[in-house]
Amino acid sequence: MALFSSSNSSQDSGSSGAPATVAPTRSERQACWTHRDAYFGCLTRNKVTIPPGTDMSDGRGAIGKAAKEEQERLQREKNQSVEEARKADPCIQEREGYEQNCARSWIDYFNKRRVLEERQKMMYAQGGPQPAAK
Repeated sequence: MALFSSSNSSQDSGSSGAPATVAPTRSERQACWTHRDAYFGCLTRNKVTIPPGTDMSDGRGAIGKAAKEEQERLQREKNQSVEEARKADPCIQEREGYEQNCARSWIDYFNKRRVLEERQKMMYAQGGPQPAAK
């Protein structure tokens, strides 16, 4: 039995009766990455750190000087519905391509990874140059 089988036989689907998951092809993965890069590029050009509608309720977000502004923005976003957040997204066209070409779990992962990378950039920028050890 293959790990990512597309067969619908009762033997492959197990006792749960759920259809087997098929892994995306190389071209499907490439399409996802291309649309993700276009969307994130648009967000960067528009100075948007956290993609609108991204759930960051686990407490991870901006730090340092940007933390207060980011927390206020997150509070405003939390008060908005998901649909309102989507309408406010300056990159809605790129986002639609991203969501059509990527699995939901991939989108959640990529969005949270983007936030983490932006946090790291802010930390390094705020840290400034360190004196060399002697």
